[in-house]
Amino acid sequence: MRKSTSNKVLSAVLLAATSVTMLAGCGGAATPSTSADTAESTQASTEAAETAATEATTAEAVEISGYSEAPMLAEQVTAGTLPAVEERIPNADNIFVETADATGAKIEIGNYGGVINLAGAGGGWGLSRPTLESIIRYNTDGSYYPNVIKSFEHNDDYTEWTFKLREGMKWSDGEPFTADDITFWYYMCHLSNFDSKKNGWSALKEEVDGEDAFATLKKVDDYTVTWTFVNPKYPADFIENGDFKWCWAPAHYLSDLIPDSEDFPYVENEYWQSTGLSEEEVLTNAQKKNIDAATVKDLGKAVAYNFWNTSGVPTLNSFVLSTVPGNSSKDDTLCIMDRNPYFWKVDAAGNQLPYVDALHFNTTSEDGQDLLMFRSGELDIITIAMQDIAATKADLGDAAEIREWGTTNWGSYQITFNYTNTDKNYADLFANKDFREAMSICVDRAQVSQLLTDGFLEPGQAAPAEGNVGYDAEWETKWTEYDVEKAQSLLEGCGLVKGSDGFYDFADGSDLMITFLAYDGGADESYPVFEQYYKAVGINCALKNLEVSAFDEAIDNNDWVAVMGPHTSIGGASLKDRAAPFVPIAQAAEWYGEYGTYYATKGAQGVEPTGDMAKLVELYDKWRLTSDEAERDGYQAEIFNIHKENLWSIAYLKAENSYEIISSKLKNYADGLVWADCYQYANMAHYEVMFKAE
Repeated sequence: MRKSTSNKVLSAVLLAATSVTMLAGCGGAATPSTSADTAESTQASTEAAETAATEATTAEAVEISGYSEAPMLAEQVTAGTLPAVEERIPNADNIFVETADATGAKIEIGNYGGVINLAGAGGGWGLSRPTLESIIRYNTDGSYYPNVIKSFEHNDDYTEWTFKLREGMKWSDGEPFTADDITFWYYMCHLSNFDSKKNGWSALKEEVDGEDAFATLKKVDDYTVTWTFVNPKYPADFIENGDFKWCWAPAHYLSDLIPDSEDFPYVENEYWQSTGLSEEEVLTNAQKKNIDAATVKDLGKAVAYNFWNTSGVPTLNSFVLSTVPGNSSKDDTLCIMDRNPYFWKVDAAGNQLPYVDALHFNTTSEDGQDLLMFRSGELDIITIAMQDIAATKADLGDAAEIREWGTTNWGSYQITFNYTNTDKNYADLFANKDFREAMSICVDRAQVSQLLTDGFLEPGQAAPAEGNVGYDAEWETKWTEYDVEKAQSLLEGCGLVKGSDGFYDFADGSDLMITFLAYDGGADESYPVFEQYYKAVGINCALKNLEVSAFDEAIDNNDWVAVMGPHTSIGGASLKDRAAPFVPIAQAAEWYGEYGTYYATKGAQGVEPTGDMAKLVELYDKWRLTSDEAERDGYQAEIFNIHKENLWSIAYLKAENSYEIISSKLKNYADGLVWADCYQYANMAHYEVMFKAE
């Protein structure tokens, strides 16, 4: 149930508060859709944002006289095994021209060929991060623009959203991509829960008469669809924060894999008839396509959700999983993703992207092997620890470059407390801000920095880092001055009484014991450092390390006192990224525990929030239910101010950026990118425009 925003607190970074409320793609041969359509369009006025559509302003007009392709594709065209490039990509009015990276810097025209060698793909999303193409794409300043779709717009009262597609766009197997692939995805894959995400994408749901209801999808023509709601569906709940990454599936490929069964019932619609297939029949059909799945649930998730991991499934992505045995699984020692010959983006010179022939994911078997492989040229990009940068760069010299990724975490080494603890002594103590201040100032952050990071991370608080939305220098340093005497005074002001053992007890004489939960050994190194400070000030404490599933179960059952290294940390990029880490609205973050359960279950379970916790929820509802960008920014600022006032989570050091070392031969890899969920992590690097210098 619980999702981690990051397994390791890594960074802090830049993100402007502005965003595009709605952005329509440009048309015309002289000004096709382009990744430069951002800087001016983000300044659209509130008045313009209230119109039915906002035309994107192209930062750089692009005239393309013709198209070119990779030599390996040109050979296939000559051999007659592949159509000409002009037949594989959208027409001039619909082509996407990539001219700028996510920081706004101009992209260098590249050369074709070669591969980018990466470390192993890892988890289920590892192959998608560099390759996935979604509805919109973000820039580092928080602006966004239509990506797979050509444009989106809404009616005056926000009850209808229209998506226009790119005419001439094709799946990776050459079949046309049309509105039918959207209606098929919605009615046959999504509403039937074949893709396993029916209850996951809030963008397409609303509450009607106290019940959950789903949007009505209509096909207007082959390249236009509308999403209609009973209530207004504002940008915050649709494009920005609906977790709405894609809304399509290859109907021509999946039509014989959709069952009509008790667990995956056909949903009546005007576009598609029931397949009439049993679960056994679709599993047999999957086998014929070399797709192994033990159950239909496994099959649906593999082909309609995590489709990038399933060899043979057509996609719209820049690279497609190989069909060669031994290279066709993310778990293979060498997993290959090949260039999509029908990819629908070109550079400013008309060269079809991507530039490189393939991405190679190389599984490493032991610690340090990735660095050895980088030195030998077997890897082009690896993650590197901050403290190892200087020595590694000095060793490799001009053969390597550093790329810094900022994340949006609010400080490092976070602790938080259970504000809905069933023991009133603990609940009342944690609710007292003086207790939290005492737990913050009883620790010598300067010494912690030396002990845990060799001085690389500076003292700080659980607050947005410089460059982030909501950055506040006063907030970043709040409760950070080391003062044991003041900490003890605050603790005694909370009613705690020091016992004969030197540790504080509750006023009724019962023991105070702060047992910190941690998962998968995440606090094994840091806990002993903090323990000495807590015990020195008079707080008896202990560490209980659990496997992550047991940890999540304890949090969900409200059976905990405190956490060191939360699974879902407080804060993030902004509410547009994910609102749940900021506001108690879900069963997600430890810092609000059962308050979030209350909102998520409409009061059926959990603990009703009061005071400032309740104010967060009130402001969130106002934020998501307005179309006015300035109002949303104002509500978000109020939410941030409440966090500054309360500091429900304590951090001891500033957030740590993450770093990659890349081959100097690799070009068009931007620096200063942002590692965040709404940016799809590594996707922000735009692998399709990277190339290797000759």
